[in-house]
Amino acid sequence: MRRFLSSQFSVLSLVAFVSVLVVTKASFAGDPQIDVKPRKVTVGDPIELTLSVPIESGEIVHFPVHESFAPAEVVRIDTLDNTLSRRTFRYVISLFETGEIDLPDLPVVSVQDGVNDTIWIDAGQIEVTSVVDEADTSSIRDIRPPVKLPWTFKEMLPYLIGGVVALGLAIAAYLWWKKRRRDRGEVPEYVPPPIPPDVLAMRRLEELRIKKLWQDGKPKEYHSELTDILKEYLGSSYDFNAPEMTTEELVAVRGKWAREEELFSQMRRILTVADFVKFAKFNAQPHDHEKSLEMAFGFVEKTRPQRVPLISEAK
Repeated sequence: MRRFLSSQFSVLSLVAFVSVLVVTKASFAGDPQIDVKPRKVTVGDPIELTLSVPIESGEIVHFPVHESFAPAEVVRIDTLDNTLSRRTFRYVISLFETGEIDLPDLPVVSVQDGVNDTIWIDAGQIEVTSVVDEADTSSIRDIRPPVKLPWTFKEMLPYLIGGVVALGLAIAAYLWWKKRRRDRGEVPEYVPPPIPPDVLAMRRLEELRIKKLWQDGKPKEYHSELTDILKEYLGSSYDFNAPEMTTEELVAVRGKWAREEELFSQMRRILTVADFVKFAKFNAQPHDHEKSLEMAFGFVEKTRPQRVPLISEAK
């Protein structure tokens, strides 16, 4: 009796299991189809996994999501068929581990009349090989550091041009700023110091020599310019109105400019010869012209002030 009951229970259990399988299969319009290619790839290569499921009217089918493919990574999902009778999706996946990798079973969920049914699809195995053959790994070396090459003129040219332009702009801005301050009266305009009278007289006497006026038949112009140079020198050096004085007036105030008899005699001779040439049409000889200029140089040289050098000469 106990054996009979046990046999009946086993039969009922088997019938119930078969009934579940029949219900499960019946919930899908047909068997899902899967196609995986290629089955042998290198690390990172794309693998196409196509999953196609037939559906019935009113049936909703949920396909696997990204997380279901781990350790594979889903790169892209394409819809190949989306009709009323079939759903087909293509998953592009990649594997980044070497060896024989088992893809996970993929769940496909069918929902119809409020009843959920899940079928697990075996995706099989993928052989993943390394990009570099293990036998060749001994030839792999570390990456060399960058090689520093010298700069060429073509590479430096933009920086040189930029530097010159920047310097020019800086100088222009400084000059504009300085002019603006000067125009506003903030900075007095630079006035060069006057040339010392003795230096100016020596320079003008030398220029008179170079002109060669008396040699060109212009003795009056020569002696007029010579006496003008000396009178301006006396007026600037001794602070009196010498340029407007006649020879007699200069002689009358000799104490201001010639305390030494020799200097006075030289100046008086220069002025007297000049007056004869200018007013008496005196035909002076060449040595008279040259002597007057020579004495003028000597007078300025002997009466010029003694200047202390800014830097003492090394002994």
